[in-house]
Amino acid sequence: IEPSFKENFGAIEDLLQKRPGHFLLGEKFSYAECITAPWIQRFYVTLPYFRGIDLDKDVLKRFHSLPTWAKAVCNRPSCIASKCPETEMIAACKRYYVSFVSSGAKGHL
Repeated sequence: IEPSFKENFGAIEDLLQKRPGHFLLGEKFSYAECITAPWIQRFYVTLPYFRGIDLDKDVLKRFHSLPTWAKAVCNRPSCIASKCPETEMIAACKRYYVSFVSSGAKGHL
């Protein structure tokens, strides 16, 4: 996993630790979560598929608040209702992002 990817998660972790609750603004689901929800959903699907990386086990376990935040975002009813089907996520990535799969990555095309 790229160091910058981990560093960006570290910045979110720092924000989460400064506030009570499971969201970036504390107890309230905010616009920030609306923007990040599709990305978090994609990470759970595309990282294992293309890179062989388990988001929870390989990335989020290093943090205290991030795993709870990611699950709270993904489990929010509005996020569940608007989630893109996993097969569509994979197909879109195959069409548009295949060039970013590193040679030797554990995933598959």
